[in-house]
Amino acid sequence: MDNKWRRGDFAICTVVLCLAILAAVPFFFLSADALLCEIRQDNQVVHTIRLKEGYRDTITLERDGVTNVIEIEGKRVRFAQSNCPDQVCVRTGTLTRAGQMAVCLPTRVTVRILGADAQVDAIAG
Repeated sequence: MDNKWRRGDFAICTVVLCLAILAAVPFFFLSADALLCEIRQDNQVVHTIRLKEGYRDTITLERDGVTNVIEIEGKRVRFAQSNCPDQVCVRTGTLTRAGQMAVCLPTRVTVRILGADAQVDAIAG
């Protein structure tokens, strides 16, 4: 077999390397303490918010007569109110660290904090 590289081989390697660099660029510009709040309903992202001091917002989502009110205050996110029967989402409390999540099953809403410094609570083997 001929082990020489051809012009097409270099082109493919160049394209793959460029794609890898482009995929890594966002990680270089996101600081280690930067947090994002991702709010999904029906497994579709409805809001992505960069959490920072001084930022405040209230988001209201509704499904089948059940209403969720999500409050964002600085780097803290919580389900402030919900008229769902079990109130698990409200009792979850305030999310402050990367990797934390709160869910309201009747409305299929998930609130998750994303960041580079997600801490692992446990590892299953």
